[in-house]
Amino acid sequence: MTIAVIQTHAATDGHSWYGQDALLNLASLDLNPQLIVIAEAVKHLCHGADVQRRQRSLQKRYRLLQLYDCPKPWVIDTDMQRFGLTTDDFIFDIEIVTAVELPQRLYQCHQVLRF
Repeated sequence: MTIAVIQTHAATDGHSWYGQDALLNLASLDLNPQLIVIAEAVKHLCHGADVQRRQRSLQKRYRLLQLYDCPKPWVIDTDMQRFGLTTDDFIFDIEIVTAVELPQRLYQCHQVLRF
């Protein structure tokens, strides 16, 4: 069973933190969720773009995914071009997915949560 968690909001938006909480809860249950960052959420995973909230670091919490068997986060190619990013700009390895390929991959997921 594959569960996708799509993040779309900027790191300062509360929805981003709710999405991250859901993602980490699923990971702690060994459900290996697929993180997908779209639009402003792409910056969640970029060096130098960390946000603190209630003495918690957004990026440190994302790095917890490396402790679990979660797949590499998906980043859409058009968002990378839009923000002028390369794979070196990210805090850990990502998988680049084309905008055409994304709907096909999402169709294969059993659940899709969007934040």
